[in-house]
Amino acid sequence: MADREWILLNPGPANTSPSVRQALVMPDLCHREPEFFHMMRSCRERLAHLIGGAQDWTAVLFAGSGTAAVEAAICSAVPPEGALLVVNNGVYGDRMLRIARAHAIRTEAITYDYLTPVVPGDVERALRAHHEISHVALVHHETTTGLLNPVGEVARVAAEQGRRLVVDAMSSLFGEPLDVTQDGIDFVVASANKCLQGIPGVSFVLARRSAMEALRGRAPRSVYLDLHNQWATQEQDNTPFTPAVQVLHAMEQALVELEREGVANRIVRYAENARVLREGMVGLGFEILVAPAARSNILTTFRLLPGLAYDPLHDAMKRRGYIIYAGQGDIRTYAFRVSNMGTLTPADMKDVVEAFASSLQELGIAAPAKR
Repeated sequence: MADREWILLNPGPANTSPSVRQALVMPDLCHREPEFFHMMRSCRERLAHLIGGAQDWTAVLFAGSGTAAVEAAICSAVPPEGALLVVNNGVYGDRMLRIARAHAIRTEAITYDYLTPVVPGDVERALRAHHEISHVALVHHETTTGLLNPVGEVARVAAEQGRRLVVDAMSSLFGEPLDVTQDGIDFVVASANKCLQGIPGVSFVLARRSAMEALRGRAPRSVYLDLHNQWATQEQDNTPFTPAVQVLHAMEQALVELEREGVANRIVRYAENARVLREGMVGLGFEILVAPAARSNILTTFRLLPGLAYDPLHDAMKRRGYIIYAGQGDIRTYAFRVSNMGTLTPADMKDVVEAFASSLQELGIAAPAKR
């Protein structure tokens, strides 16, 4: 049933437009020809324009999932004599920590539970205590729970302490307010298949040109994930390895559609999606795990109702054409996640709530009595 149309409520890959999917159907194209390089440059320039980076920022494309670009940024940014401070309050913060350790990068970590955003003062204390730290790595939106970390405040602290920030904005770029050009931020990582509403297979690093130039001549820790080599080659309208040609064509179409909608308008649409979803689900008796001040407008983690297990709920929703997402780690035993990114609208989210109500009725689960 792979050809069925699903409403995807997982945090990427998200639902895409018919025109983005149609862009995959293109003539075969050699990746060493001018036609491909024009497409690649179009994507890179549109990305820099959409973040407001003008001439000071640049984009580096990778054929790979988002983790490939995260690893490229981390293993390339931190110098041999430096160290990395990782904020760990979710699965993806922990992944950045594991990436750094895999490359034998010295690390320090600030660890919180999965419902607590980073405290900028803790970052400042860690930077004052560890002068060897050159970079801070932080996830903006932890899709582990739908938690937002205060990137702007952490960037300010890092800049004041003379350190630089690597931001994993995988599931928030173009879906949440984020000034990536703020002083202190050098690298921002995302992928095509989240709030950009493209197809999986291309990820990218947005970087200050000055930060990229600073990598020149440094011995790489990786061949494929050498950020400077990829950038320098792409700047020359070339590519060191075979890229995902058709996926990049779909990404170009997704960028055109984002320009048409406008980043600010997309952020507003996602916020309204979240409002409709949350009000409806609370009305059915579901509790939201993350406190209001720390919630994203992209994903919500709901506590399972008494007597309700995730798998039956998932299957009941899938029978209705909706794909929900399990919690990660221990959270899976008592909560589940619903994302509202992609081409979804507030009207779609109203239908989602109705599908949950129908699923609960099918499963014989009554909403808790209101207090």
